[in-house]
Amino acid sequence: MYYRVTNLSFDVSRRDEFIAHADTLRDEMKSINGLESVRMCEVGEGELVGMARYDSEKSATAAQPQVQSILGQLADFMTGPPDSRAGSVIWEM
Repeated sequence: MYYRVTNLSFDVSRRDEFIAHADTLRDEMKSINGLESVRMCEVGEGELVGMARYDSEKSATAAQPQVQSILGQLADFMTGPPDSRAGSVIWEM
């Protein structure tokens, strides 16, 4: 398993609109080869941590153009650039 964790900042006054727009992108996200799940956690006012689980680093790397396109479709809601890090799972419960 391989995860990409992305910190995002968004316009909190448009929270519901952001979520509704993200919902319209579900099918596009589901079409990404190797992407197993996506979670977004609100960790502060206007702050999200997105966690994407892939079957492998190879899949995550290959998905980058699609992921960038999806993030671009959410750009109107963001108040800063996304900050991503990625890595392989070394322990789990």
